[in-house]
Amino acid sequence: MTTYLPPVEDFQFILHDVLKLTESGLPGHDELDADFTAAILEAAGKISGEILAP
Repeated sequence: MTTYLPPVEDFQFILHDVLKLTESGLPGHDELDADFTAAILEAAGKISGEILAP
């Protein structure tokens, strides 16, 4: 059986290097630094890989 490994680094790249999330000027998005979004994405990846995928 294959396991799902979420592309956390790819999502981080899109959010911070492509979309420039913290520089967008949208209310509340200036607080979403790379460490914070990494923690959220890793937790979501763990849920999707260990609970939803099987």
